[in-house]
Amino acid sequence: MVLNFTKAVLIWSLVLILFGCKQDKAPDVSHIEANMNIIRTEKALKNLKNVEELKLLKEKHPSFYKIYFSQVLGLTSEDNNSIFTAFEPFKNDSLTRDVLKIIEKRFTQDQFLQSDIQKMYQYLLYYFPDKLAVPNIYTFISDFAYQIFIFEDDDKKDGIAIGLDMFLYPDIPYKKIDPDNTNFSDYITRAWNAEHISKKIADIHVADLIGEAPGHRLIDQMIHNGKALYITKLLLPEKHDSIIHEYTGAQMQFCVENELQMWSFFFDQKLFFETNPTKIAKYIFPSPQSPDMPDDAPGRTANYIGWKIVTAFMERYPETTLEQLINLTDSQQLMEKSKYKPKQK
Repeated sequence: MVLNFTKAVLIWSLVLILFGCKQDKAPDVSHIEANMNIIRTEKALKNLKNVEELKLLKEKHPSFYKIYFSQVLGLTSEDNNSIFTAFEPFKNDSLTRDVLKIIEKRFTQDQFLQSDIQKMYQYLLYYFPDKLAVPNIYTFISDFAYQIFIFEDDDKKDGIAIGLDMFLYPDIPYKKIDPDNTNFSDYITRAWNAEHISKKIADIHVADLIGEAPGHRLIDQMIHNGKALYITKLLLPEKHDSIIHEYTGAQMQFCVENELQMWSFFFDQKLFFETNPTKIAKYIFPSPQSPDMPDDAPGRTANYIGWKIVTAFMERYPETTLEQLINLTDSQQLMEKSKYKPKQK
């Protein structure tokens, strides 16, 4: 059964008006210190001339380079001479050189990374002041293997490593690099750009904060993911909703215009209490579209509805803290108490 969905017509200027505005109620976080260092390892490694320079780099940031050489690049030897010999062909490869040129153009200075990521951490410290220390940020090139990972830094706090070669869309045609890799599908890689870096980092922290979903039913998954989206929006109030949801502008507009129809679809198809992973996966995980909906409907539409339910709940019960929201594990009760009811657009 396919319900009657409205076909969204996108005008880009309209999208900028709808989704480009700042969140009106975002708190002032300018007083919150979120000092961090950005270590540009791809720049240092590009200019690496000999084994002695390699040794000095490793001594400066031993925790990162141990992971980088052994796990990211798969160089199992710990001998500096062997590492340097194995690393040279990768550094001098034509594709690596092209990637580094694009990175130098895209990320000439640290200013964008510094301001964008630091602002996210200011909001994170505002809402969860006791949860973390601001990590050091390491940028690197991964030979298209790793986007972001978290590790224990030299000072025993978290470090965040960002593979900048995985944030170069559309300059890098990821699908052509590895056509058989489903993770390189266009509906995924279109979010691999600089604007999404702080969002991807926020995802790591939010996932750690909210833990696992309380059940396997679609309602459990969609409310859980809705909480994640709600908190992520608080951490990134200046980002377009399309970035928070990792949708195109047209896909975001479709969800806005068809909220009632999507809600009715899940209700009429009795999907809220469905536990079969094959039936609900594309409604909660990245997918080119949602089954049995129009072609314009993106994947993860259940997450969008979950986000709207959580938002309605928090507007109805504004005294609820984020900690209390996270600890509300009865998904059905949260949905019922939210009194969520989308209106016809």
